[in-house]
Amino acid sequence: MRVHKLEPTFVTYVPRDLEHGRLYISMEYATAVHLCACGCGTKTVTPLSRGGWTLTFNGAVTLRPSVGNGQARCRSHYLVNDGKIHWLPPIGTAETLAAIARDHDVAASAHAVPARAGRWSRLKAALRRVMKMGSHDG
Repeated sequence: MRVHKLEPTFVTYVPRDLEHGRLYISMEYATAVHLCACGCGTKTVTPLSRGGWTLTFNGAVTLRPSVGNGQARCRSHYLVNDGKIHWLPPIGTAETLAAIARDHDVAASAHAVPARAGRWSRLKAALRRVMKMGSHDG
């Protein structure tokens, strides 16, 4: 069943079981997560970052840019504006691939170390990357 609005819930950790119509926001992890507004049950993750998604909260939530579930069967595409869902035409393959490339670029630039960084800064950044990779091995 389609959802017409998303209610914000501020959390540190996103719960395992998500409720339809609820947007879980973790400021500590700069992430907003919800179940797809079309009702298909796809977990939709929007990492918040400069150059990526932005979240505005004034009692209700606005997310920008649009949410496009191009990798899900539903291909849902919508805006979240003041907590309300505004439906857009289904997202196409080309738009999905462009969004994936943009997301990868944003993620890469967030972890990049400026070329002028000193040896100590480069070493700290390299250690952070190694520690992050080690935490995923499990």
